[in-house]
Order: sequence, then C-alpha cells, then structure tokens
Amino acid sequence: MYKKYFMSILAIIMVVMLGFTFTSCGDDDELKSNASIAGNWVRGNETMQLGSNGSYYSYYGSDPTGSDSQYRKGTYSYNPSQNLLVINIAAVANHNGAYTQTYIVQTLTKTTLVLLYTDGDVKGYYTRK
Repeated sequence: MYKKYFMSILAIIMVVMLGFTFTSCGDDDELKSNASIAGNWVRGNETMQLGSNGSYYSYYGSDPTGSDSQYRKGTYSYNPSQNLLVINIAAVANHNGAYTQTYIVQTLTKTTLVLLYTDGDVKGYYTRK
C-alpha cells in the first residue's frame, strides 16, 4: 500500500517537473512595448535619442548641442504591431524645412535596433548606449 502511495506521489512530482521543463520563459531579449524603443542608440558617429515622451533628437559628432555636428530635432511614434517607426523632423542644423521619415523596425532587442527605409534599403544597425 505504501509502495502505491509513494509511486503516485513520485509520478505527480515527475509530471510537475516535466511541466517546468517545457515551460518557456519567452525570449527576454525581444522587446514589444512602445517604451522599449526609447533610449539612446548609437551607429558609428551618430547618436539617436528617442525619448519615452515621443521626443526625437539625433546628432553626428561628439557634441550633442550641435556646435560641431549636424543635428535633427522632432518627434517620433512607434507602432510595434506594424514594426513602423515614424520620425517627424521639425528642425535640422543648417537646413530649412520639416520632413517625415518612416522606417521598418527589422530588429528590436534590449541592445540592438535595425532600421530599414520603407523601400527596403538599410538605414542602419544601432546599439543601445
């Protein structure tokens, strides 16, 4: 009788342990929320700042104030279900006029952002700063 009881308990424990073995924690590196794209991203000598409030600032060079670099200011919106990043540029150093750029977010992880122009050309591979 005790042997049957022991075997039943052992079987239950094994089933529970098997369930833990096949339970996936998900891909912790994949990010899907709106806030996940916010941050400072670097590609070569370009730094792109995407604020959690939708602000956008990008500059080339070492000085974020734009004194020795070209900069862009504006706003952005990110639609994770469509993998689209839309940047509305309101000001550009040494240039007049506002414009909009739309990118396909090919990859977005905690450390990597890969953007494609909507025509399929690669914009760049960014790493989180």
